Amino acid sequence: MEDLTIIYLTLKKLPLKWQKFHYETLLKAIGDTRIIEISPDGDLIQQEEPSNSNVYKQLLRGAKEATTEFIAVAEDDTLYCQDHFEYRPEKGVFAYNQSHWSLFTWGEPMYSWRDRIGNYTLIAHREDVIEALQERFTKYPNGTPEGKTGEIGRWRTDTQLGLTPRKVEEFKTNTPVINLVHQLGLDERASRQRKSHGTLRAYEIPTWGRAEDLLKHYETI
Repeated sequence: MEDLTIIYLTLKKLPLKWQKFHYETLLKAIGDTRIIEISPDGDLIQQEEPSNSNVYKQLLRGAKEATTEFIAVAEDDTLYCQDHFEYRPEKGVFAYNQSHWSLFTWGEPMYSWRDRIGNYTLIAHREDVIEALQERFTKYPNGTPEGKTGEIGRWRTDTQLGLTPRKVEEFKTNTPVINLVHQLGLDERASRQRKSHGTLRAYEIPTWGRAEDLLKHYETI
């Protein structure tokens, strides 16, 4: 995929077994597509204190470093499939894959789905991402408020931050992506094991298999 660069965001805090499995799965999905890793020891070094606002600041750094027409976000707690990265939105459109299941690392092993876009599935024109995030951080040079920070183009985020409304497009793939919900990220409810499952639930899904088996790749620290 010569027109695409993967912006890989990782703090490398997840269990080593998961990190290895995740990265192997990512490489299988993207082939020789270029990756820009933003991490404590990656292609771009992240030294700032982790925060939701900083996720987007790092994404902006990655977008500026890339040279391809499109960029896609890859996060270290999300498993991806090849057809996800094959989607291409029109100029001015921020695309989010709605074929996504959450997998909690606590409680009864199961997948669940919630009707919400997530930054971990973003695919967009590189120049559009730069434009949107430069506007965001020009207005909030010290970072956006934690309670108002969210995805590019999300109506609530744009409204609360007073930003230019951006067009969002939701797409679906035959193979879903899997977002791991764990206690080591920025989600405060997940850190306290207070996050709830979505209304649509399953114990097994095609490609990824049984939830309890997939969780064997994750070991608590």
